[in-house]
Amino acid sequence: MTAISSATTVWARRARHHAPVATVGALSLLVAGCSIDGDPTGGGTAPFVYLSSTDVITEWDPAQAYSNEALALPNLYETLTRYNPDTEEAEPLLAEDWEVSEDGETWTFDLAEDVTFHSGEPMTAESVQAAIERTMELDLGAAYLWDPVSSIEATDEHTVVFDLDYPAALDLIAAANYAAFIYEIPEGAPEGPDAEDSPFEAESHGTGPYTVAEWNPGSERELQLTAFEDYWRGWEDDQIEEIEYQVVSQPETVAQMMEGGEADFAQNLPVQLIDQLRETEDVDVIETPSWQNLFGLINTEVEPLDDPQVREAIAHGVNYDEIIEATQGAFEPSDGVIPEGLLGHNTDLDIPNYDPDRAEELLADAGYGEENGEILTLELTYTEGEEDLGTIAELMQDHLSSLNIELQIEALPWESGHWPRAQEEDPEDRQDITLMYWWPDDPQALSWFYNMFMSEDDIVFNLAYYSNPELDELIEEVGPLAATDEEAAEDTYDQMQQILIEDNPALFLGTTVYQRALRSEYEGYVDNPLYPNAVFAYELTRG
Repeated sequence: MTAISSATTVWARRARHHAPVATVGALSLLVAGCSIDGDPTGGGTAPFVYLSSTDVITEWDPAQAYSNEALALPNLYETLTRYNPDTEEAEPLLAEDWEVSEDGETWTFDLAEDVTFHSGEPMTAESVQAAIERTMELDLGAAYLWDPVSSIEATDEHTVVFDLDYPAALDLIAAANYAAFIYEIPEGAPEGPDAEDSPFEAESHGTGPYTVAEWNPGSERELQLTAFEDYWRGWEDDQIEEIEYQVVSQPETVAQMMEGGEADFAQNLPVQLIDQLRETEDVDVIETPSWQNLFGLINTEVEPLDDPQVREAIAHGVNYDEIIEATQGAFEPSDGVIPEGLLGHNTDLDIPNYDPDRAEELLADAGYGEENGEILTLELTYTEGEEDLGTIAELMQDHLSSLNIELQIEALPWESGHWPRAQEEDPEDRQDITLMYWWPDDPQALSWFYNMFMSEDDIVFNLAYYSNPELDELIEEVGPLAATDEEAAEDTYDQMQQILIEDNPALFLGTTVYQRALRSEYEGYVDNPLYPNAVFAYELTRG
């Protein structure tokens, strides 16, 4: 999140913050307090079948997870708070209530009582403290979100106090879709990335409504989850007892399974198959705006793309309206880096538009283009299997060819081609332009800038290889401002986006419109942009 022909690139923006691995983004249902004593009784024996185009699990450790497992882990693990897109605020989950000091630097969370981990042990303030401290110490995935925290203290069994180095919206951070899970630390838990024989593998150490029943890596029926009978919020009739994640890479097969009643949920299908499912009895197609946007990241470290004038020419040489039209509802026009619904969104930014005449002038000044008889050859990469991205790449190729820019397109498998190519040490060995999605780790716009556009010594997600000290300074400033002075934060975000617009390290190609297919018999589904593509099955009922 990823509308796209498969989930591959949705997930393709994800890897570990310091130790890159595989591809990966999650839908949420708002917390609805179903709460009675008793065993789960919902839905009989039929599992809720979720179709994924890629493997679901690449990392079991909730402190390290930063990839496809966002589809499943939110059903196993919970966070202190959960984001509500209707109110644009955090709501209680494992924390019943919280308060913040006047200076924004001390947060006190009161925990729900009678919560147990899947081991049967109670969740206490000390276990919450231990989980978050371990996540911070590992410093992997989205652990950077906790950077404002200087110390954590369990002041009694159900109270946790966070002291911060600077003001931050910790209630929103605690709702993040990565790095905010509360978990019981098992004996032998890894103290670094990629430890072998991790006790987290195929086991759940969370408080969530489901536990792991079976994991078959590499199999079509990869993962099965089953209801945790002692789940703290209780169970009611018609809730989902079992979830099965199946890996089906062919979009046509996905559509056939939805039509035939063999599956319950699918997303990111090509538009023609979405249209086909609209006409299918007992299948609902749900379309919602997202916080996931698509960038064309330009390699700013190689000639002639190190020249802002050439990058601006490329930005004016792409027909964005044609891209939106050709993808037939899968994208909306981009307003910049920050999508609608987040602090810093601005519809009045002067984003480069399609202006081939201006593009020709800029290229001529730089010694390229038809006037100089000089063809500029560039390579664009995207993740193999993404039909919509292939369409966009071909359109860009056509647009730029009229400017004497030859765009060579290469579709690469993410894990074995696209990601390693982007991480090459020598800038000349990397691609010239790559297509990549981003969506935020928590409901704050800082995620885009911190991950994609802040200077990096070791390349992770800044695949434009862009460095601007002025922007770096503003990135450091905007987080505390967002917690204390929203108007000043808005102004700072405007400055940050204007820097990117002037320097053009990225093309703003569009914002995804999520397109989901769900069996009509289910009720309670709510699309939440912070948790793209992960269905919280506990919130569903089967009619």
